[in-house]
This record gives sequence, C-alpha cells and structure tokens, in this order.
Amino acid sequence: MAGANKSAISLALRNASLRRAIVAYASSIIAEWSLWVGVLVYAFNHGGPRVVGLTSLVLVVPGLVIAPITGSLADGPRPLRVLAYVYAGLTVALGLAAACSFGALHPVTVIALCSLAVTMIAFIRPTFVVVMPSLVMSAGELTAANLLTGYCASSAVLVGPLIAAALLAIDGPSLVFAACAGLMMISAVAMATLVRLDPPRGEAFQDESPPSHSLRRSVRDLSERPGAISLLAVLAGEHVLVGALDLLYVILAVDVLGMTESGAGVLNALFGVGALAGAALSTLVVGNRRLAPVIIASLVGIVALSVALGAAASLIAAIVVFPLLGIGQSIVDLTGRMLMQRSAPQDALASVFAVMEALTSVGTVIGTVIVQISLVFAGARAALIAIAAFFAVLLAVTFRGLRRVDASADAPVVAIRLLRRVRIFAHLPGPELEGIARAANEVSVAPGDAVIREGEVGDRYYAIVRGHVEVSEAGVYVRTMTRGEGFGEIALLADEPRTATVIAKDDVDLLSIERAPFLTAVTGHDASARTAWAVAREWHPTLLESPER
Repeated sequence: MAGANKSAISLALRNASLRRAIVAYASSIIAEWSLWVGVLVYAFNHGGPRVVGLTSLVLVVPGLVIAPITGSLADGPRPLRVLAYVYAGLTVALGLAAACSFGALHPVTVIALCSLAVTMIAFIRPTFVVVMPSLVMSAGELTAANLLTGYCASSAVLVGPLIAAALLAIDGPSLVFAACAGLMMISAVAMATLVRLDPPRGEAFQDESPPSHSLRRSVRDLSERPGAISLLAVLAGEHVLVGALDLLYVILAVDVLGMTESGAGVLNALFGVGALAGAALSTLVVGNRRLAPVIIASLVGIVALSVALGAAASLIAAIVVFPLLGIGQSIVDLTGRMLMQRSAPQDALASVFAVMEALTSVGTVIGTVIVQISLVFAGARAALIAIAAFFAVLLAVTFRGLRRVDASADAPVVAIRLLRRVRIFAHLPGPELEGIARAANEVSVAPGDAVIREGEVGDRYYAIVRGHVEVSEAGVYVRTMTRGEGFGEIALLADEPRTATVIAKDDVDLLSIERAPFLTAVTGHDASARTAWAVAREWHPTLLESPER
C-alpha cells in the first residue's frame, strides 16, 4: 500500500497545476506559523504578557466571526480566484505591517494589520479542500495531493517557527513580517497562474442563500451522514492538545524538567519532528478503505502517552513522549481531514471545513484553559493527566460514530469536481451532481481508438478526465477537446444517431454516463437543460428540442 501511495505521489507531482497549488499552500502555511511567532513576540516587546494575551484574542476572534462567509465564498463557482485574491490581500497586509513596524508606528496599527492577515488566512484551508479535487485526475492523485498538503502542514509546524526565530535574532519582528509578505507573494504568483481553471462566469451553480443559512444547512446535511459529527468533534478536539502544549512547553521545561527557558523550544521541536514523522507514516495507511480505526488507535495513544508523562515526568520520558504525541496528533489530523473530505456534502465542502477551522480555534482555547485551571490547583503533571482525561472522554463520546464514519466516506470527490467544470453539468445543485458522479463509470481509451463513431446509436455521454480527443464530421476535422469538456449529448437529448466521430489522440481517460442518469439529471433542472441544448446547437444550429424532453 505504501508503494502504491508513493507511486501516486510521483504521478501527482507531474501535474503542473497541482505542483503550483502545493507551492502556494506550502509557502502560505510556513508564513502563517512564522507570523504567529513574530506578532506575539512583537506584542510582548510592546506590553508584556498581558498584551500577548489580548493580541491572541484579537488574532483568533475575527476568524471565528467570518467562518460563514469563508465557507460560502469557497463553495462558490470560482474558488481558485478566491484564493488568488486572498493571497494578494495577504501580501499587501503583511507588507504594510512590516513597513509600519520598521517605521515604529503605533503597535495597534501593526497588530491590527496582522489580525487582518490572520483573518484572511482563515480562507486558505477550506478553499484548498475544494480546489484540490478539481486539479487532480483521479482518486489516487487526490490521496497523494492530500498527503503532500499534510506534509506541508506538518513541516510548517517546525520550519515556520525556526525561520521566525532566525529572523528575530537578526532584526526582530519587522523582518519576520517582511518575510511573511514575501512568502505570501510567492503563493499569490503561483495561484494567479491557476485562475484560468475556474469555470467561466455565469456557467456554474451558485447558492444564492445568505452565508448564515448556507452554514446551518451544511451542518444539518453533515449530521445526516453517519459518524460525520463525531469526526468533526475529534478534528476540533485534537487541537486541545496543541493549545495545552503551547502553555506546557515552558512550564515543563523550567519547573519540572530543570531545563533552561530554551528547553521549551526543544520540546516544541520534538513535537514538530513527531508531526513530520506522523505525516510520513500516514502514507502507509491513507490508501486503506477504513481510516477510522487508525484515528481511534491514535487517540488511545495520546491518552496513554499523556498519562505516562504526567505520572513519571523526566527528561528521558519527554524526549520519548513528545515526538510520539506529535505522531499521534498528525495522524489524527491528516487521516481525519481526508475522511471529512469524503464524508461532507460536496456542495458545501468548504463551509464544513470553515466550521471545522473555527472549532479548532475553540479547541485550542479550551486546551489553554484546561492547563491554566490545572496549574492553579495541582501543577503541570496534573495538567497532563487532565488532558488525558479530556481525550478519554472525547474518545468515549465519539467511539460509536467513528466506527460508522468509513461507511459514509464514499463521495466521488474527484468526479464531482470534474463534472462541475463541464458546461452541461455546471448549473446542477450539489445533490444532483453527486448523483450523476456516482452513476459515472471510468473508461480508458488507447491512442487512435474511436470513442464514438458517426451514425452509431448513442447511449452514453462522456466527460474527459485526461488526454485529448479529435472530433470529425463526415471525415472533416472539427476540433480537439481535452479535460473538463464532454461530448455525446446530441444523441441523448434529441434521440438521434451520433453526429460525429471522436478519436483518442493520446491515452485518454473518460467518465462514461449512461442515458437514463444523464437525462434525469440534465432535463430535470431548467438551467442545465437550457445549457445542454445550447451546447448541442453550437454543433448543429438547426437542432430542435423534442417536445417530450
């Protein structure tokens, strides 16, 4: 299984569009982690611990407030353009923050600009969940793309703070803000090359309901998927560990383990190394049909490790336990996000992930609160036991749901995103589009072979996944078609023989959709029916719509 995933990763990296998206994602996530370090150090320098606490709230709260808007825009018809605008805005906001910091303007101005940047960062992960399936060619490539973004996220936990630390040593937070602006500019340039892959304006289904209504509907639809709410609770709850450890690193290092203050950085790095290892180990399991048992086992491991470190805290124990905790958290996060991508309603995918991102922020806050209360009454070791208790309760509450979630995690994500790009299906609402994607079959055609021939009886519609086909009528070349285009609608709509011959120019992969599900979906939705007949008449202007349709 690991060999198959490595092969899929190698294949995915040959996809130029996917490579650009990965570069944009990696650069922005590294910038995000660097920014948090830089802005909190800046706040400390201008007001001490109290200002750091207030700054943390200022950075987190706006992202929670805009969660409905985040999901609504990302689930809209042009997610790549949303990302391009977000990265451009981040470049400007962080560039201004750097300039204001270098110019010694009032700290409120700098912190406000950084808060604006963190708010815009809230768009990135939910939108990428929608974007990635539209850039890959197969479910295997999507798994590989998710692994690659997982590697990027896990690496950023370690790389981002290290970059920030080095820049702080050179010239303080101002240089960190400038570097973050540069990283976001790389993301903006990479994403600007991909906006052409969005559907043309006016040719995609768009939910017209207010963002708050869309968000409530998304959560309601998610609750109807077996185990999905339990999975959402786990993905939010795992960040309790992140929030707790952010406080415990310093206290454990200095008060319990007898290390210097720099020991907190060592413990943080050990956790980061474990997160990287967890991302690598995920390669061994993500191709499995059942991922819930992996999540359950990782949660059990987090409980056991927290209890062990709390009961017998020592330097050797910390060196062993913190990387293992990083592995467990990373595996839960990566495999859980993949399961959620397969489980969530596909027309509200970004909205669900926006809710999840908001809940992870809440989870981080809960982690810090648990630690603070434990420190007041019983000390750092008790805080670790309290964290173990939290995860034990979380596992007990979600266990039954997690066991069921694999059964509902079967959405044909890649097929749905491909069909959304095909003009005939672009207006279909999510449930109808998911239905036709489930009805589609994968077909491969060798170079030179005919997919359809002029004069034959037509019983299928074809959408191109990969490769190029050449269309001819009466032996005369008409055009070449490629990914995101489809053919075969005339024979199905007008109940006539095939009007053209379509030959594969290279290795071609197609989605084949039979007559019944095609006509049910297309003619059952007015906008799609009008578009289908408009596409058909582009080939044959005199074609008349049959009354029974």
